[in-house]
Amino acid sequence: MTRAGRSLAAGAVVLLAALGLVPLVNWIPSDLSAPWYAPVAQSWVLGGLLVLGIGLVAAILARRTRFGAPAGLAERLLGPFDPAGRLGLALVALGALALYLAIAWLVFDGRPLHIDEIVQLISARSYAAGRLSDPSDPDPAFRSLLHLVDHGGRTFGHFPPGGPAWLAPFELLHAPWLAGPFAGALSVLAFGFVLRRIEPGRSVRAAAFLLFAFAPFGAFLAGSHMNHTPTLMWGLAAVALALGTGSLRDVPRWALVGLALGLATATRPSDGIAWTAAVGLWAVFRRELDLRRGIALSIGLAIPAAGILVVNAATTGAPLTFAYELLWGSGVGLGFHSTPWGPPHTPLRGLELLNLYALRLNVYLFETPIPAMLPALLALGFSRKRERGDGLLLGSSALLLLVYFAYWHDGFYLGPRFVHGLLPALALWTARLPGVLRSRSGAGWGMAERVAVFGGLVALVMAVYGLPERTQQYATGLRSLRWDVDRAATASGVEDAVVLVQESWGAQLLARLWALGVPKGESERIYRNVDACRLEEVVTGLERAGPGVDPLPPLVAAMADSARLEPTTLSPDRTERMLPGARYGSRCIGRLLEDQGGVTLLAPHLLSRREDLVFARNLHDRNVSLVARYPGRAVYLLYQPLDAAVPRFRPLDRDSLLAAGRGSESAVPPAP
Repeated sequence: MTRAGRSLAAGAVVLLAALGLVPLVNWIPSDLSAPWYAPVAQSWVLGGLLVLGIGLVAAILARRTRFGAPAGLAERLLGPFDPAGRLGLALVALGALALYLAIAWLVFDGRPLHIDEIVQLISARSYAAGRLSDPSDPDPAFRSLLHLVDHGGRTFGHFPPGGPAWLAPFELLHAPWLAGPFAGALSVLAFGFVLRRIEPGRSVRAAAFLLFAFAPFGAFLAGSHMNHTPTLMWGLAAVALALGTGSLRDVPRWALVGLALGLATATRPSDGIAWTAAVGLWAVFRRELDLRRGIALSIGLAIPAAGILVVNAATTGAPLTFAYELLWGSGVGLGFHSTPWGPPHTPLRGLELLNLYALRLNVYLFETPIPAMLPALLALGFSRKRERGDGLLLGSSALLLLVYFAYWHDGFYLGPRFVHGLLPALALWTARLPGVLRSRSGAGWGMAERVAVFGGLVALVMAVYGLPERTQQYATGLRSLRWDVDRAATASGVEDAVVLVQESWGAQLLARLWALGVPKGESERIYRNVDACRLEEVVTGLERAGPGVDPLPPLVAAMADSARLEPTTLSPDRTERMLPGARYGSRCIGRLLEDQGGVTLLAPHLLSRREDLVFARNLHDRNVSLVARYPGRAVYLLYQPLDAAVPRFRPLDRDSLLAAGRGSESAVPPAP
């Protein structure tokens, strides 16, 4: 590496270390913060002292015994077994698959627990049935969700098609929870092939392979329905193929590289851009591409790209218009500009987000008592050489950070999910640290290298000891989303029925804004800046005025008191806003009583497989039109009392509800 290259790499390492250790986000005035940083930093200091202390004692003892150098011990333990050989790849991938399946079923109950997962599964069901979209509800307010687009009489998810397409075959088996674990296991296989090409040291390969396969951050994501794991699978497949893995002829191999990159882009465009740019730049600088290879690569890329254009044309009506752009507007993309909601995205805010991602990654990556990225960054900082394929993993990591520096949303679920693609490089360079220290000393295995090895083992043991707490956190959270509504309906004798789901007043207001034609980004902004009762009055007036009235002027005027608003203290839904001193009429008080009586979520119940049940949002006087569409069906209210563990079905009198008619204060009495 040239002196300029080493200086650039050192600067990047210092920047990443600072982002992962220093809470800049707490020092910059904004809505972003890391309030948990102080106790975590204290645990890092204590954990670091323990790791160094125990590692030092172990290193001294090992030096005085027959165990010898750590590398020699590792080689003796491995024997003739090569973890990156065929048997090693198969065994580790199967072990990882077993772990991911256990997480998916035992921790997440085999259910989607995030709105992104739910909407992608809804799209996957459409794909599995041979459709790209579904007919819209005559009154979209009854069944609309945050990430569902209602356009041209059709409803479809706002996500790119790659994620739902990966879920669809598993949905045909009625087991979509298998999709993430299998993508994770295939990612492990692909990373094993990558290691065979770029890492000559057998013990380092073994350590990197195991770190990648069983890192808690990657394992928990692999147990979910999120699209991050399939994206990583396609990206690593492209890297493995670009490095010449396998016996494929040259030109077809590069066509497959393009196909894998295209599929990564069709799943998560931002990540796909990073992987594609990294592979392309690496191939150009290393002169891996000639005309034939370049054409093959382009053809491979064109196949998923054509699929995206077809899906866009069939859903949004324009090949180059993506569903999430149609839903949220131009401010949803990369760059520094206004956003669908919240403050504008600026370079300073981008730096805050990167700081948050790095701080979180130090916690969630390996769940160690020390900053998890620190060993990898030390190895990068002290390393004097790079292997042939290092540029691919490091380049994709750098480009991924650059992409999300320019992206406005804070992606957090099961850890900093937007930077999941850093896992391969971090696993490899973490495993390389002892060898890098040894090469710097030039005098065999010294004390620093031994402490690094034994300290790392201590850190991993301490991480395993602390993992049950994280597992319990994930296994006990979001209980209402895990509830098996189909089984509960059968147990309660609910059949051939319309089920009105009691969502919070705030969720109802948002759905009614969407039904008025207010864009979802603008709806979010209005909802966060208007007193809930005032918003109820304006929305009701607009609904009574009928179509043809522009809803925005009166809604924007209602935001005049936004600076004085506070989170409500009258409802369990703290997203509702309250104007201090405002007087609420009987209609608004009724909505608050409903919130206090117990609410639940509509989204997971739209995944019911019971064809005889129609789940819809309770919209009070508007329920009459919905119930009239299903003559002869029973009607139930589904709600969850605040002191109850699961929702409950409450039968309603169908004739009384219909007789209440439109315009009543509420056609459904509040839950007891």
